[in-house]
Formats: sequence, structure tokens, C-alpha cells
Amino acid sequence: MSALIVLGLVLSALVPVALQFLPEGTTLPILAAAVLPLLLALALIFKPGISGPRPATESPSTERMGSALLLYLSPVILLNVVYPLVSPAMAARNIDGVPLAMIVLASSITVPWMAQAACLPIYRVLGDLMAERDFVQITRRFCQSWPMIFVQSLPLIAVFAVPMWLATGWSVKVMLDYAVLCGLHLLFVQSLVLANVANRRGLWAIAWTGYAAALFIAPTVWWLPPLVGTATQLLTVGSGLRHLSFARRLGMGVFARDLVRGLLMGAVLWSDKFALFLVTGGNFQVVAVFAAMLPAVIAYNYYFVHLAPGIDKALHGLHRDIAEAPISALKGSSRRLTRVVERSVVLTASIAALLTLSVSLAMAGVAPVHILLAVAAAMASWGFMVLTLLSYELDFIGEKLTPQIIGAVHLAVCFLAFFSGGLVGPFSGAVGSYLLLGAVDIALIGIAWMFYKHHWRQPEYTLFWRHATAW
Repeated sequence: MSALIVLGLVLSALVPVALQFLPEGTTLPILAAAVLPLLLALALIFKPGISGPRPATESPSTERMGSALLLYLSPVILLNVVYPLVSPAMAARNIDGVPLAMIVLASSITVPWMAQAACLPIYRVLGDLMAERDFVQITRRFCQSWPMIFVQSLPLIAVFAVPMWLATGWSVKVMLDYAVLCGLHLLFVQSLVLANVANRRGLWAIAWTGYAAALFIAPTVWWLPPLVGTATQLLTVGSGLRHLSFARRLGMGVFARDLVRGLLMGAVLWSDKFALFLVTGGNFQVVAVFAAMLPAVIAYNYYFVHLAPGIDKALHGLHRDIAEAPISALKGSSRRLTRVVERSVVLTASIAALLTLSVSLAMAGVAPVHILLAVAAAMASWGFMVLTLLSYELDFIGEKLTPQIIGAVHLAVCFLAFFSGGLVGPFSGAVGSYLLLGAVDIALIGIAWMFYKHHWRQPEYTLFWRHATAW
């Protein structure tokens, strides 16, 4: 797996160099070459037994795993199909001289980062119910808590709107539309927590199908898609809606800590797009940047669809053995959990590296003029994804501070890299910014990996015994 990671990233870096020596008109051979790493990535995705041997009855079928991943990737698939179709209509409509497409783009690069923070308090509220998968109880508590959590989350919009206004100089009307659009998307992404916690992939896909359908039918009615998406989730709640209330609220101290934690951890994966928009005013190669992030997004989603449940199962086994089993069995459960987590992280990184090579070759075939940006952004996005996974594993095992420090360092370097103009010569601008940020993130990955190995060496101690001995 480590060799695949190195091979995928090194070959991706060499794609712009190799392109200089190829004659014009070699598009088809380049695109054909992109198929091989894609097939290797798919082979890894559908390879059974990656977390160790399991009985056949417990191994998910290829069809079921593939359908679950496709459902989870429905927003990526649907929006990449719909947006190119509706972009001309959106670009033709102006709001105070700003194309609607630009405002929607600004919201699109804001909401994923904002959602990382805005959804954490809901997961905190539902935390003790998630293991039982009792959808009735989960729905009741969600409805009791969500309205007030949404209200408490609204100040997040100002955190993003102020720098957006300072960078773009948009009018008050445009900024209000941007803020309302972010607020409606905030409502939408919080409504999706219920489907995510209940592991209802079909419900998740229905939400995004409704969103994409509204966008396709009425592309200039910018407030409609998130409302339609939210409505699909409310309809499934049914009688649970009677529990909607503003009475239950989280304490401001706890809520603020969750917001800061979500913003810092989410910054690793999403802050670069926001910084790039601020620096360029939205005038950057959107297709190249969004194509470059696809490998990281696909691998990241694969981790949570297919690998995370195996980690949860191994963790439950460790908790059971802590309570009931002798020390010899506990050591075996501990080693298995450590092995499953490490293999899952490395496997995800390998899949992302192969997909990075595939996307780099595809961009070299269809848009060679933007190949430097595509490759730099794709390789940096690989680093963002791996660093996010390691931060998640540290947070998961109870090491809350380290991931936030890593996120803060990444965020500071990100804004410094983009606002300084990156490096010099052909590596100036966005290309140089991604190269600089990616290089720093490689160092951060090394640091995070050391912390990860330290805390996951004895998970039974990190998760339980250190808290008991602290008494």
C-alpha cells in the first residue's frame, strides 16, 4: 500500500513534465492511460477482507458496497451533472452587477467548511443514542434540539461573510443574498445529520436528488434547492415533527468549543477553496480545482461508508473485552483494533493516490493548459484528506487538542500561501500556493502520524484506563 501511495503521487507529479514531450493530438492515449490507475483504485475499493478475515455472512457483497458508495456520493455525481447544464442560465442573471453563478460558487465553497462546525453540536446531542440505532429515539431528540442549534449556529455565517465582503466589495444586497443562501444550506446540511446517523443512505440520496432537481428546473431561483432538500428530510420525520422545540439548547461554552473544533478540523479539507476565492474574487479555474479535489472526496467518502463501520465493530469488541474478557483476550482485541484502523487509513490514502494519478492524466488529456494547477491542487488535496483522516482518528480516540492545533497551523499556512502569491516563476499564483501548502502538509502528516502511532499503540489505555487511573 505504501508503494502504491508513493507511485501514484510521483507519477502524478511527472504528468506535466511528460506532457511537454508528447506531440499534439495524443488526447486519446492519455485518457486511455488514465483508466489503469482508476481500475487499480476500484480493485482496492472492492477488495474483500481488508480489515482481516471475516465470515462470509459478515462480508458485504460487492453490489451492496457499490450501491452504498454510489448513494453516499450522490451529491458529487448529481451536482457535477447538473451544474454544467444550468451554469449559463445562472451566469446570465445578475444581482447588483454580480453574476448569480458567482454568488452560488461563493456559497458552495463556504458551506462544506461551515457545515463541519455547525453539525458537531448535533452529533454531540445524539452521541449516546447512535450505537443503538434506535431511529425513533434519535428522531425525537434531533427534533427537540435542532431548532435551537440552528439558531445558535447562525453567527457562523458572519465568520465567513465578513472576509467575503472585504475581499469582493460586493454590495449590501449581494452580501445579504449570499448570507441567506449560506443560512438555507446550513439548515439543509443539519437536516442531513438524521439520515447520516441512522445510516439511511437512500434518504441521503433522496435529499440530494431533490436538491439537484430543483436546481435543474429553476436554476435562477437560488433559494429553492436547499429548501427542497430540507423538505425531503422533514417529510421522513413524520410524527416526530411534533417534538420540534426551541426549549432545549446547549450551553454556550460547550457549543462554542464544538464550533471552534469543527472550524479548525474542517479547515484542513476546505479552507483552500475559500482562500482561493478571496484572493481571486472567484475568477479561478473552477473545473480544474473541483476536478482535482474529486479523488480526495471519493476516498474520504469510501472510508466512512465501508471502512469506518469495521472500526466501530472492532472498537465495540474492545469495549466488550475490557468489561468481560481476560487480559490475554483484551490484548488480542487491542491489536486487532489498531490493525484495522491503520490498514483503513493506509488503504484510503492508496485509493486517493491512484485516483489522483487518474485525474491528473484525464486533465492532461482534456485541459492541458491547466495541468499544472490540476496536478498541484490534486496532490495537495491528497495531503488534505490524509491529514484530515489522521486528525479524525486522534479526535476519535480522545486526543482533542492535537487535531485542532494541526488545523490551526494548516489554516494559517493556507491563507499565508494564497495571499502571498505562492512561489515564483511558473509556480506563482494558485499553483505555487497549492505546492507550498502541500509541502507543509506533508510535514504535518508526519507529525500527525507520530501522534497517531503513540495514541493508538495501546487503545485500551487511551480510551479507558488513562481515565480510570486519572482518578
